[in-house]
Amino acid sequence: MAKLNQPESAGFEIGDLAPAGTHIATCLEVQDQFGVERPKFENPQEKETLDVTRFLFGFRGQDGRSYRVQSFEFRISGSPKSNLFKFLTSWIGYPPKYGWDYCELKGQGAMITVAHKQSRDGTKTYANLIGISPVIDQLKAQVLPLEAFAQAPAPSQLQAPAPGTQVPQPAPQQPQAPAGGYQQPTMPPQGQAQVSGFSPQPSAQPTAAAPQQAWNPATDSQIDCPF
Repeated sequence: MAKLNQPESAGFEIGDLAPAGTHIATCLEVQDQFGVERPKFENPQEKETLDVTRFLFGFRGQDGRSYRVQSFEFRISGSPKSNLFKFLTSWIGYPPKYGWDYCELKGQGAMITVAHKQSRDGTKTYANLIGISPVIDQLKAQVLPLEAFAQAPAPSQLQAPAPGTQVPQPAPQQPQAPAGGYQQPTMPPQGQAQVSGFSPQPSAQPTAAAPQQAWNPATDSQIDCPF
């Protein structure tokens, strides 16, 4: 009997091409998929069933517009040699604990590096996330909350006021005093979805561990492998 299967997601809706460079970004979403069939890296003629994940980041460009960029697809693996483990280590600054739900990183900030790459036929340009690191303390106030990336309603969706209705006018803006420092924005609550493989992090900095290789597809020997 033939069945209509739900198509597998190829990632997030991105929108306009994100500018290249290093940006202070916010993790907007984490997309986990379980039991996904993928060709084997060693032999593309054969398939294997994998659990995979992908991260979506947003940032405000110098032109004032909001942009989105997604990570590569990672195999959900706790191996220190896996690209997901290297990615998380580079992001939070230390190796994650086993049993931790990395979906808690939704809403958290990161310093990301974006590079442009042409498609093979040269007709399209893609924005690839090629590096990630923690946001330094002096810049944490510039991490935007999730609400800053909410989609605004289209003009056609806005309801016009009824005839004769008085529309309140916005109060005039008061001049702001010169900023003496950054003001920490209110961060949204963390995601609650539980994914096996890691454990919650203690608030204190963990004891020093052996140095981990930084995640960077530009220098990773497995650049052609998405896992």
